[in-house]
Amino acid sequence: MILDYSAMGNRIKECRKKKDLTQEKIAEIMDMSVSFISRIERGSVKVSLETLVKIASILDVSPCYFIDGTIKTNNEYLKNDLINTTMNFDNKKMNLILELAKTVDKY
Repeated sequence: MILDYSAMGNRIKECRKKKDLTQEKIAEIMDMSVSFISRIERGSVKVSLETLVKIASILDVSPCYFIDGTIKTNNEYLKNDLINTTMNFDNKKMNLILELAKTVDKY
């Protein structure tokens, strides 16, 4: 897969604007220069995975969205993780998980 840094930058910019954040605010939070954030949004710099994850966290978006335009919420990942973890549980373990979930749901 070839990364399209220009498209990635456009998605970051779009999400930043939807959150009503300025490049200055993002730069301040990340302890980076405004010009570097601008270069990321223009796609003129190859952003590291670590930086991409930090930006995604600030904008409350999955890093996958920046990379390929696919929107997945954290809730989807959690549900998938829960399904994958419990997939091979026997009935006794599944009943325990169900009872725990019902207890948690009360709060």
